[in-house]
Amino acid sequence: MTIKTQFHPAGHLVTGLAGKSLQSDEKAWIMQHKPAGVILFLRNLGTLDEVVDLVRSIRSATVPPPTLWLDQEGGRVQRLRDPLTRYPTAEALARWDDGDPTDAVELAHLWGLVCGQELRSLGFGVNCAPVLDLREPGAHPVIGDRAFGAHPEQVIRLAGAWLEGLAASGCMAVGKHFPGHGAALVDSHRQLPVIDKDRQRLEKEELLPFRQLASRLPAMMTAHLVVPAIDREQPATWSSKIMTDLLRRQWGYRGLLVSDAIEMSALDGDLVMRTKRAVLAGCDLVLCCTGKMEDNEAARLGVIAAWEDVGSRSQGPLFAAAAIEKILDTYRTEPGDWRQLLSDPAYRQRRERLEAVSFSPLGADPTQAGQQGNAIG
Repeated sequence: MTIKTQFHPAGHLVTGLAGKSLQSDEKAWIMQHKPAGVILFLRNLGTLDEVVDLVRSIRSATVPPPTLWLDQEGGRVQRLRDPLTRYPTAEALARWDDGDPTDAVELAHLWGLVCGQELRSLGFGVNCAPVLDLREPGAHPVIGDRAFGAHPEQVIRLAGAWLEGLAASGCMAVGKHFPGHGAALVDSHRQLPVIDKDRQRLEKEELLPFRQLASRLPAMMTAHLVVPAIDREQPATWSSKIMTDLLRRQWGYRGLLVSDAIEMSALDGDLVMRTKRAVLAGCDLVLCCTGKMEDNEAARLGVIAAWEDVGSRSQGPLFAAAAIEKILDTYRTEPGDWRQLLSDPAYRQRRERLEAVSFSPLGADPTQAGQQGNAIG
């Protein structure tokens, strides 16, 4: 098959970098292939001024610039910390909700708003949050306190308010991990989980937050796990039954569909094959987060391999790379003045309210700063 000149494989990728500065080979690859986004981890993050310098370097490599992505949930998965807001865990907000639901919803909205303001001041347009998984007893703790509740209604209410706040800041949310990771007995970073519930329970539990919030989610992130009640054979990231038939056709979801990090150990095969299968299942964007240039290139080749097959198949990503670029245009954020933001009285008042939850007995974060800093969200 001859690839048409307008075909843009890296337009289906969000890729990682090795360190705190943009290396010459990384810049050359971004210039040549124009990935849809670049995602940063703790290994990439120095002082806030260094972060802004890195963001500017990435943005200057190509036109239009890539979108900048980060996992900034709060609690354990908060890449940027001091001098920014110390966010509570989602579980702490759920405990607050048990005592004062009205205040908890207001705090969730403030949380999303402040988080988005901080990210945009540094040049990040996309936050891989919120977590829409349920917190389930006996499950592996990889989700645990990252969940806004044990019941779908609580997750919908709190995560929904958080989404409204983030949207008001102008930052893009990515709801995760579809179709629900909370009941997994193993961590998909290391093993392939199986969610062994019947379809009726799934509809009332795991799937409900995603379905109810779908119209407010500009993007959803897939989970690397098997849900036998929907697809006995393929993990969700590779499952056209889950991504295309359920999410797209039955639910009518028209946001971006993003894979979780394609290098995670729950999946098998090389990165070319993993990426190919994710694209064929319906992922518009594939995350490749290792920071290794050979892995970014392997993922690009995987997109090409998928598109060599897609002409004879009904499945595949909803959006072509050009359409993805257009969708992401709003989130190609120029860094602002983070010092000015941190001194703004309205911002400081919101921040103080949030940190009151973080530092209260209900909201204390038991983890150490930097823990899971390079882990995938």
